[in-house]
Amino acid sequence: RASRLPIAIAPSLAMFAQSPSQLVVVSCYTRFDNLAHGPRGRQAARSLYTYRLDARSGQLVLVSVTKEPVMNPAFTRLHPEKNLIYTCTESVAEPGEIVTWAICPSTGQLSKLSSCSAGGTSTCYLILDRERKNMLVVNYWDATIGVFGVDREHGHLTEARSFYDPNEGRAMRARHDRHVNHSQNDAEAQAERQADPHSHAVVLDPYFGRIALVPDLGMDLIRQFRYDPEAGKLEAMGSIKSGPDGRKALGP
Repeated sequence: RASRLPIAIAPSLAMFAQSPSQLVVVSCYTRFDNLAHGPRGRQAARSLYTYRLDARSGQLVLVSVTKEPVMNPAFTRLHPEKNLIYTCTESVAEPGEIVTWAICPSTGQLSKLSSCSAGGTSTCYLILDRERKNMLVVNYWDATIGVFGVDREHGHLTEARSFYDPNEGRAMRARHDRHVNHSQNDAEAQAERQADPHSHAVVLDPYFGRIALVPDLGMDLIRQFRYDPEAGKLEAMGSIKSGPDGRKALGP
């Protein structure tokens, strides 16, 4: 079995252990025209860059760049027990993709192992459950939340086990090919953004991992679910307003 090096995932740059040498994986936007929001800067030429960080000197050295043309790997999740990371692609026009990558601890090279559809658009968040049995996946644009099985031996995703759709099958009011910039916060942007649900994260309770909380930017609330890892399903259990009555566009 290959040894494991501590890995940090950017942009969040979470440091996992104190070590003279760590790997830092930077995920990049490669297209701006198909995003719900408007990032600053320029589009990146490649999807993922791996650096080696010397924790004593603070120096970062580029050691690997992915060659696979994976579009907008906006969010990255590290497997806590295997040399794997997962990325999801972000686009309001194309279905999201969840990609599993193997990490070489000695070279930092990422090898694409598998990919599958996220079952929605503008995929923005991934989390593994406590047992590493399933991955919960959030699609921002159409607000759907999926539960995907995880292969116990190899760690890649298997089948989509269930989906929760807060829109209950209704079409989105906003159009993917003509919409406001969700980074703006003026009256016009707020009116369109708040016309549809927009899930953008899922958090499992830290004690039992059976309660899931999903903030909804569009509806200004936090949805609560009972999570069943054996069935691979989320059962809706109500919601909480994200602020006082009479206020809107609070952005939970």
